[in-house]
Amino acid sequence: MRSPLLWLLTASIGVQAAVEAERDNIRTIPLRSHSLAAPFLDSDMQSRFYDFGGDTIIRADQYVRLTSDRPSQEGWLFSRLPLTATNWEIEVEFKIHGQGNLHGDGMAIWLTKQRGTKGPVFGSADKFEGLGVFIDTYKNQRPGVVFPYVMAMLGNASITYDKDHDGKDNEIAGCSARGIRTSSNPTKIRLTYFQEKSLKVDLLYKSENEWTECFETGPLTLPSVAYLGFSAETGELSDNHDIISVTTNNKYINKAYSEQGSTAPVDAGKGRGRGKQFNRQTEKGSWKWFFFKVVVFFGVLGGVYVGWTMYRANQRGRF
Repeated sequence: MRSPLLWLLTASIGVQAAVEAERDNIRTIPLRSHSLAAPFLDSDMQSRFYDFGGDTIIRADQYVRLTSDRPSQEGWLFSRLPLTATNWEIEVEFKIHGQGNLHGDGMAIWLTKQRGTKGPVFGSADKFEGLGVFIDTYKNQRPGVVFPYVMAMLGNASITYDKDHDGKDNEIAGCSARGIRTSSNPTKIRLTYFQEKSLKVDLLYKSENEWTECFETGPLTLPSVAYLGFSAETGELSDNHDIISVTTNNKYINKAYSEQGSTAPVDAGKGRGRGKQFNRQTEKGSWKWFFFKVVVFFGVLGGVYVGWTMYRANQRGRF
């Protein structure tokens, strides 16, 4: 007689097979125009695909230093070409370090319409349009949150970043990353974006090959023309903020899977503190994906029920 555990295991294998099938249908295409590695400059001391400014300095064989360990610095690095891929993955190796026990303020990764403008949001302009992912190393007024803190914000060209409260009302999602600044291992952040599904952010700093999921959102609507950028700032406290490498890939999903989506895109400028608002989509692919999940759920539930019923009947038969 089959046990409930066997029924549940069978259903779980079916779900796992569906997930692996989708993952196997994702293809990766490197995007050299949005990647960066040493040597960062050509023979003319220029970067072919990136512009930089502010207090940014480049040591061609080692790093792009957005700020040095000095007070009141702002530096930026932005792609010359917009990132037009619908789905993408960006992996950044970086290092935040400096002297003393107090340090700040942090750095940001940008996918925005604007590019190359100094400002008060981790060295770049406020009231941006697009996505900002912030690695905040200095705590202002955010009780109960452990710093460094990594968070995402969607800007709509009018909303202001709440710097005094470390972006609490702007936050879509985030996580604490204690140890990311002092780690002896390479520190990396990976952003994976699928237009109709999610933005996922993973961190690597605990050990050399151990990625930790920071957060995963629902669908996000980004500008059709957005530039990839990096920036950092220091205030009274300071740190070196270094970019070691950037690897960007276009993620291509086979047609059979590209129609699967979700029904709840997050509006720009709507953070966790303001309450998320959703626009209902009616694409055919979204309903297919929803129906698939419903079928899987009831399949698992049915398997558990049948298994439990048979188990109880077997137990009664013994007596």
